[in-house]
Amino acid sequence: MNKVHSSTLGTGGWFLILIVAILFSFSLSVYSMWIRIDTQEAAYDIKRLQREYKEAQIHIAKLETEKDSLLSPYTLGKTAEKLGMSMADPGQIRRLQSFNNRQR
Repeated sequence: MNKVHSSTLGTGGWFLILIVAILFSFSLSVYSMWIRIDTQEAAYDIKRLQREYKEAQIHIAKLETEKDSLLSPYTLGKTAEKLGMSMADPGQIRRLQSFNNRQR
């Protein structure tokens, strides 16, 4: 008598499919883990860059404050006195016409 098989793959075929499914699941797990690690690294980089940006903004604000202080008339006057500079006498300053005004 002939036995009717419900499966056309046989035992070896199902084993091959099982191995392929296990390898596929393993590769998906590794890929998922890699994506998670990469996402975490990106998040750390973003936080570091945000911190550096805030520090740079604070540094810029301090430098602008220092520039305003150094360019104040009082500070410029004190620095000029230290360097032995004084106000110009009448006739010591000559005003030259700018190059752009000469061409018109």
